[in-house]
Amino acid sequence: MEANMKVNPNDQQLLWIKVKEGDETALFSLYKQLYNSLFNYGFLIFKERENVEDAINQVFLELWENKDKLKSVTNVKSYLFTYLRRKLAKERALVVREKLPTVELYEASIMDYIVQLQLEEEIKENITQAINKLTERQKQLIMLRFYENLDYTEISEKTGLATQSIYNNIHQAIKFLRADLKIPTYLLLLLLRG
Repeated sequence: MEANMKVNPNDQQLLWIKVKEGDETALFSLYKQLYNSLFNYGFLIFKERENVEDAINQVFLELWENKDKLKSVTNVKSYLFTYLRRKLAKERALVVREKLPTVELYEASIMDYIVQLQLEEEIKENITQAINKLTERQKQLIMLRFYENLDYTEISEKTGLATQSIYNNIHQAIKFLRADLKIPTYLLLLLLRG
């Protein structure tokens, strides 16, 4: 039989029966008759030529390996389409599963996040301890400038201190904090504004 020739479904049913009986020639005839239809159908589902070809070959290999367990079917082509669709669905699920992040990756991400939180807490604690070493006036001015985000004029209005005095006190406080925390000024300012 030619692969391009229209095949009578009854002939496919006869070939199916012969495959069940162990006729290898019948298996190859069925393969030749249905390969193009199965490929076109499979390609619509999976869109990857090699995977579809492999799945079709796997379907026929499994048919042969399980020939004594095959049930009688009324529509061989429909049965094989369903078989192929299920096989491709399993293949797609495996591909998707391989692309998903692993549990280990999530655990590592969570651990990184916890470490980051701990470091941030430690930094905040160190800053708080250093700020507590400042004079009461310096603490007040640092809080107004960096935690309430007031500019020097607003601080002057709120405290009644001269702008230059505020500037000098904040400058001394930053100098002390930088030395106590052993970090550069720009990093200290980022942390204070943080």
